[in-house]
Amino acid sequence: MTEGAAYPGAMHDGLGQHAPPTHVVAHLSDTHLLAGGALLGGAIDTAAHLRDALARLELAAPAADALVVSGDCTDLGEPDAYRLLQEIVEPVAERMGAIVVYAAGNHDEREPMWHALHGIASDAPYDHVHDVGGLRIVSLDSSLAGFHHGGFDEGQAQWLADALATPAEHGTLLVMHHPPLPYRARILQVLEFQDEPRLAEVLDGSDVRAILSGHLHVNGSGTFAGVPVVLANATSYADDLAAGPTAFTGIDGAQSANVLEVYAHTVAHSVVPGQVHPSLSPLPAGLHAELAALDPAARIERFSRKR
Repeated sequence: MTEGAAYPGAMHDGLGQHAPPTHVVAHLSDTHLLAGGALLGGAIDTAAHLRDALARLELAAPAADALVVSGDCTDLGEPDAYRLLQEIVEPVAERMGAIVVYAAGNHDEREPMWHALHGIASDAPYDHVHDVGGLRIVSLDSSLAGFHHGGFDEGQAQWLADALATPAEHGTLLVMHHPPLPYRARILQVLEFQDEPRLAEVLDGSDVRAILSGHLHVNGSGTFAGVPVVLANATSYADDLAAGPTAFTGIDGAQSANVLEVYAHTVAHSVVPGQVHPSLSPLPAGLHAELAALDPAARIERFSRKR
């Protein structure tokens, strides 16, 4: 269990009606790293894409409390690919002041993941509980050895129930690679999380406020058992949904990551493009400082009123 500090309110000027978030979580997924930085499919530089996405995340959430990688950290489960993951991710997390939360996906392998990331010889599910300044983050290994679909391994449902038995001060975020949602790409429905009824039983009455997933290489969201589900797109390659519901077509573009802001009453999430794009600045220089110096009514008059 790792301790972390709550997101500093000083990072926010309080220009709106909401108090600052208690926590900020950077969330990325499906990095699909290969040993030696080899190209995925001989074409996609997943290590470079991960570095780009992290650079963008660091700008978006420079003081995040946690940095979550929700599975498929590697493409083949190679020990050196996990070490590359640490080399790329952990210096960014250190600069943020964030703890790192890894989850296992269907392309990961338990033994090399445990050994490379923790120095532990184990083939047990890669399950963890982190306490981040009163926000509990549970990393559930939804992968099943030898398969690409997801589910509970023996004893995991009870382990999760035990982990959630006592409410946390700020509630819980559940990280699991396979999202418990209907999948848009029909062929990927074979690879769903197969134990949704049991998961719903475990979550009933719990303090889980959101489920963070990946697996599908798309931005997405939904609800499961009344809990919001947030999908992070892959940093490696994205699924082109325009290929139609019966296809799965990967494109080396449109990669992104997420930032989640945890408030007392809600969890908000935003998408951060994984690469730099041409941009414009539609707001006047100095407007932020100008608004910060005004009272709430004057801010609305200055910035909200149509002219």
